[in-house]
Amino acid sequence: MHGTGVHPSTKPLLPLATLRHRHPHLHVWGRETVQPAGRTLWSSRTLVVFPPGTSPRERFLLRALHVWGVVGALPALCVMAALNGSALCGILAAVALYGTGFLALRRATRRTRPSVRTLTVTTFHGGGRPRGHGDARLLAGLLDALLVSERAALTGRISAVEFELLWADVWNTLPEVPRRGRA
Repeated sequence: MHGTGVHPSTKPLLPLATLRHRHPHLHVWGRETVQPAGRTLWSSRTLVVFPPGTSPRERFLLRALHVWGVVGALPALCVMAALNGSALCGILAAVALYGTGFLALRRATRRTRPSVRTLTVTTFHGGGRPRGHGDARLLAGLLDALLVSERAALTGRISAVEFELLWADVWNTLPEVPRRGRA
């Protein structure tokens, strides 16, 4: 149950009820991303699971890195607009701010990021019938396990420790992503 790479919990896991009350789309364990089929006729569903015991700060930084591509553009555009007297300076400052945000977030998450596990299922909706790539049953089962145990923890039917043990089981079930540059 306690595999290599599982972060030890230093603080109680759950202000879960507080987190879910303020942000019902956020999960302590990670996220699910669904991309509906578009013009390319491909759809995808991705389950991202943080290592059990990931601190609230680490979760915040991982989420910030995930959304920086869109969210980071806003302050970059504001800097560019503020420096509208000089187009070149505005563009350089905006690019520097945008890039610095990525670098800072990547550095802040460098220890946790390699332990995050993901599972993606893609489906091609053309050619008469959908064709899936990836283990859709595994993804659905793991997502259900996480959501059910999270609800049980929120309602007090299981303890924070029991929730984290279930989370660890799901995390251990997901395949490890091989790290680049290692054999």
